[in-house]
Amino acid sequence: MQTHEIRLLAKILKQKFRGEIKKIDYERTNPALNLLDCVLSLNRNYDKFVVPRINDLSRRHPNLSSLASLKKLIHQYATPLEFSVKELNYKDSARAKTLLGVLDYLLAIQQSSQNKTEIQQLKQWAVKVQPSDYKAVNVRGFGLAGFQYLRMLFGVETTKPDIHIRRFVSETIGRKVSDREALSLLEMAAKLARVSLRVADFIIWEERARSKTSN
Repeated sequence: MQTHEIRLLAKILKQKFRGEIKKIDYERTNPALNLLDCVLSLNRNYDKFVVPRINDLSRRHPNLSSLASLKKLIHQYATPLEFSVKELNYKDSARAKTLLGVLDYLLAIQQSSQNKTEIQQLKQWAVKVQPSDYKAVNVRGFGLAGFQYLRMLFGVETTKPDIHIRRFVSETIGRKVSDREALSLLEMAAKLARVSLRVADFIIWEERARSKTSN
């Protein structure tokens, strides 16, 4: 990791912030929908795949507002896969198990927080943990990028090293980078450029994921 790479990234980030910045609305006040957003979005098209499924589910289950209510709904079905097929129109056994695994992890961490609403507890958790703590989730199919996006959904000023972020960093500095390296480089570059890392993440994602040439 070289200083000139951080400076180069910082220069590009400053350029991206010269235009008008749209309102960034990562946060919902619904923990269940935040979790679904995070897990469904892993390696999937957000606008075409994730948004319709979450909107449809929330219309059919307007009282789905907590992690406990989501788990109760899942357990109305024989298996997590059946829930996914019937409620999300998504036949992927591995992803259904990932959803339940992360759900159980988040429910467990709340047991140590008292006298707070669920959203307050989750925000507190998201701020307290570090990127390396993603290993503690210990759920197959849920890595660093998913962990970071979940933290962002609960209000943390950070970025997620998904395919769009990695490619942006790699193309900017002229070499391939790992997930952790992309995250570290952007953290330092945003600090040097004095820009919001969370907003920078959104700008990069929108340029690449929502471009006319993207799938």
